[in-house]
Amino acid sequence: MMKKALVTGACGFIASHLVDHLLDEGWQVRATDLPSASRGWLPPDVPFVPSDLTSPETLVPALKGMEVVFHAAAVSSLSAPWERLYRVNVLGTENLLLAARKAGVGRVVSWSSYAVYGRFDRRHLLIDETHPVRPKDPCGRSKAMQDAVVWRYHEEGLPATIVRPSAAYGPRARHGMSDLFRRLDLLPVVPIPRNLTNRVLSIHVKDVVRAASFVAQQDACEGEEYNLTDDSLYSTSTFLSLVASALGKKTVPVLIPRFLIRASAWTVAFVSLAMSRLPNVRPLLENDSVCDLAHDFFPSNQKIRSLGFSFRYPDPKQGIAETVQALRTEGFL
Repeated sequence: MMKKALVTGACGFIASHLVDHLLDEGWQVRATDLPSASRGWLPPDVPFVPSDLTSPETLVPALKGMEVVFHAAAVSSLSAPWERLYRVNVLGTENLLLAARKAGVGRVVSWSSYAVYGRFDRRHLLIDETHPVRPKDPCGRSKAMQDAVVWRYHEEGLPATIVRPSAAYGPRARHGMSDLFRRLDLLPVVPIPRNLTNRVLSIHVKDVVRAASFVAQQDACEGEEYNLTDDSLYSTSTFLSLVASALGKKTVPVLIPRFLIRASAWTVAFVSLAMSRLPNVRPLLENDSVCDLAHDFFPSNQKIRSLGFSFRYPDPKQGIAETVQALRTEGFL
């Protein structure tokens, strides 16, 4: 029998791909997002019920008759004020799960973030799902609190699973890695700092949504959380070279002292944050993300692999080339 699924944040980058994937698998899908959200990426025949996580009464019609909820809606900007992060990610999830329990939903798959793990030292580079949760920024803290809400409802009888993807890329992306692609595309030549050896975390959006659907259909995944990241071990310099090649750009190796890179990044972050306070302006680089320049992070994907899940894009080389082509077709590049 076809399962009925609600996808929250369905008009966004990852969730719109999830809608497509679930339809391909034979699910009966209902989409929900803010009333003002653009529905251009949603198939026209998918039922859409507008809702707002901060308005509990709007969630009731969206959840009616649903068996599974894929909860991808969230505020993920590091520059967002704490009040908004808490109201949407934490209280909004509480509203959703309370309504889901009342509606008789049988399963929830909730999106978390690797930001909940926080900073790391050289003794703990490989991070699995048992690693302590120690978020270093407000967004990561809100996601950790959201996870706690999910586990509380799970313990009270609403089966749940948490997925924790690293930086996703793919068609339709408008922030994150796609911002990087766009900025590099504006350069005549891409400088490659050879001394940036930190690992770049990545996963193709199609693997994110495949994993979400996979864990939703496994009884063994109830009460579990899963890191989602590809198998690549690319340093920042190697990753930038890969992107430059996909963009058709020449590269030039440079050697920049790490302290100078960080100082420049902090300056850009400060200016960008000030600009972000203007209407409809997103910062070029956010303050908290600068800290990542000094830290390596190796989330393990072995837990989901041990269940038999395989990645279609274990190495981002093909995926990035396809993404660049798609973003050009979409007019983003």
